[in-house]
Amino acid sequence: MLKRLPILLVTIACASAASAQTTDKNPLAQVKALKCRFTVYASGTWAKTTQEPSGQVKQPETLTLDIDEIDTDSGSGRVTGTAGPAEVTALLTLSSLHFMERSVTGTLNITTVFAGAEGATTFRAVHTRHDYLPLSLPGYVSDPSVSQHYGICEAVK
Repeated sequence: MLKRLPILLVTIACASAASAQTTDKNPLAQVKALKCRFTVYASGTWAKTTQEPSGQVKQPETLTLDIDEIDTDSGSGRVTGTAGPAEVTALLTLSSLHFMERSVTGTLNITTVFAGAEGATTFRAVHTRHDYLPLSLPGYVSDPSVSQHYGICEAVK
């Protein structure tokens, strides 16, 4: 029995630590709507002949997204951006809130809002876009369109 005591204590300590790590402490758990503003982005392209990737950081006109109807219990929400409203999957973690939008044409957009200090209403965020619609016309072949946008989101009351 004494030989098993250290194993029992470690098991109890691990179980206590795991139960202490819940998403309830994430300040984003109570947020039902966000207004996001992204002012810097990076885009990627591939060379036509060598297929070597390259990236470029840019400062575009501000990309804005409104996220509302956030329900982290059911894992849902709605994002309104440049293409109108879209239903999204919401995933609350210990330190962030992710939104995933996908379409049947192959587009995937992911927005991650990072938790801040308790009581915070402004949060760092990143929005990533992946799109590819293969198209080949005489003299033209489409390329994948990828970008990552950096900014902030503010909780809306």
